[in-house]
Amino acid sequence: MTSITKKINIYLGKTISDALKNLSVSKLKICIVIDKKKNFKGVLNDGDIRRALLQGENVNTKIDKIYNRKPFVLKENYNYSLALKQLELRQIDQAPIIKNNKVVGILSNKKTVLDNLKVPAVIMCGGLGKRLKPLTKQIPKALVKINNTPMLSIVLNNLKKYGFNDFIFSTYHKSNLIKKYYKQGKSKNIKIRYIREKTPLGTAGSLTLIKKEIKENFFLLTNCDVISDINYRNLINFHKKNNADLTIAVKKLFTENLYGEIKMRGTAVKHIYEKPKKEILINSAIYIVNTKCINFLDYNRKIDMDEFIVKLIKKKRKVTAYPFLDNWQDIGTKQELKNFKSYLSNQK
Repeated sequence: MTSITKKINIYLGKTISDALKNLSVSKLKICIVIDKKKNFKGVLNDGDIRRALLQGENVNTKIDKIYNRKPFVLKENYNYSLALKQLELRQIDQAPIIKNNKVVGILSNKKTVLDNLKVPAVIMCGGLGKRLKPLTKQIPKALVKINNTPMLSIVLNNLKKYGFNDFIFSTYHKSNLIKKYYKQGKSKNIKIRYIREKTPLGTAGSLTLIKKEIKENFFLLTNCDVISDINYRNLINFHKKNNADLTIAVKKLFTENLYGEIKMRGTAVKHIYEKPKKEILINSAIYIVNTKCINFLDYNRKIDMDEFIVKLIKKKRKVTAYPFLDNWQDIGTKQELKNFKSYLSNQK
């Protein structure tokens, strides 16, 4: 992931000539105009420059005269899918992402550029993939393809959209194939580290193996078969704002009872609800975990996340839930894989 650099930013008082150099280097067709305190002032794109030159300006003209002071911008908690639709509706290619009057990223319909998050992302890739057999007989679950793309690559790409570039893969089943495919991540402009379980450690046990790998106060944890459009930066901000030890992203689902539901008081029927719809919250297997929480795990011992979470609650650690409505899919079974492929086909 390419981070925002000084080559994309341009200060007030600079010239069209300076802007052209910036555009040439960044290849994004946009400059972010900032003041001396690096506060966001507006944008300048190749179209603005063309119009200025056609109106008689020259390369020595100050950009203060021609930049767009009121461009379309996004807040850091933007919804990725909706934001792309806004770009399409407004017939523009990019939009700055703003936080506290500073630009933290650029959403583009071709390439998203964000400041790299200093938050590692741990992805559990060690499962045997029993429910996906025979697909996982020769390859690990992480490399099962969806429209010619390994599911792990889809997870990686979604995380990269939000600025993640430091990844740790927890592996076990056919781990050599995952490492051979992704190597150290250089081809994707990311950093990948690997740990390998000697025996299956469940969905949380391998965290004890990565403790020395993580220097940051917290990290994102998810599975290689969980694909979502959740705004990961929103999730991180929620975790920090609530001063939580562990935050669970919980997906809101709406279910319909197939039968009429009867409300009673004693033997008296008080009401009948015909096929009522209910809202439920499910664990999405996407978490933000404080690194210190790993101390509550026994080294190299098998344990699943639900057990780990219960243990933290019993230890009076603060566990919070972050509800979200964004698209989410668990690709753990052949039917779920089929459903997701059908969903992608309908999106085209």
